[in-house]
Amino acid sequence: MKLAYMYATPDVSPAQVTAIQGEIGPTLARIRRTGYTGVELLVRDPARIDSAALESAVQLEGLDVPAICTGEVYGEDGLSFADPDPVTRSVARDRMLASLELASRFGAMVNVGRLRGRFVEGVDPRQTMDWITEAVTACAKSYPDTAVVMEPVNRHYANCLLNSVETMEFIRSIDLPNVGIMLDSVHMMIEGEDIVASMRESASHFWHFHISDSDRLPVGQGSYRIEEFMDALAAMDFRRYVAVETFQIPDGDQAVQASFDYLRPYFS
Repeated sequence: MKLAYMYATPDVSPAQVTAIQGEIGPTLARIRRTGYTGVELLVRDPARIDSAALESAVQLEGLDVPAICTGEVYGEDGLSFADPDPVTRSVARDRMLASLELASRFGAMVNVGRLRGRFVEGVDPRQTMDWITEAVTACAKSYPDTAVVMEPVNRHYANCLLNSVETMEFIRSIDLPNVGIMLDSVHMMIEGEDIVASMRESASHFWHFHISDSDRLPVGQGSYRIEEFMDALAAMDFRRYVAVETFQIPDGDQAVQASFDYLRPYFS
């Protein structure tokens, strides 16, 4: 396993997001200096990112970019593949394509969590799932060498594809070699998933993992039994990236350090 930390690129507005924020160079240097070998990018609108500066900083620090997270495309701008408005659906798809283009520069994958959207009153759920399927399929086919990872998202933020079983059924229905699944400790706990069983169910397409403590606290500062997640990953010989996705409490520097210190034994 390898360890990454989430960084919100400058297009994400200053807010309490589950990623460290700040200038590109100094912030990536902080992540690398702590001991992380990867940085996951939380983006809102890749067209507003100075991609040259980002690439330069990543190369300077010798960091991997395992994944790009699209959570704020929905969180900040409210865009989704399932919006009843076709113009909004089109803009959401364009943001996903831009994220895939950025990811292709780093050999990264792109997640689809809240970006997929929700069932809404007045729209047949089958139509909603058709829109989501069409968007994911079209985007994945546009970048066949870049992985798309579907993320089960808990009931407080979504109302479809809530758990690993539902999400794996969706992935198998699409049946594309570059569409897989990522899991997240918080979503798994809220949905009451069996950690070991969910990882086994997803094993054939399980490509990325987000780790956080309860209430998105820095790892080791909440009530979750983090060792259960880490032991389950180790037992299945998971060799990909685990990315820390937490609120920056009390601040970014301390959250980066605290999570690393707690997880260090699993990555020594």
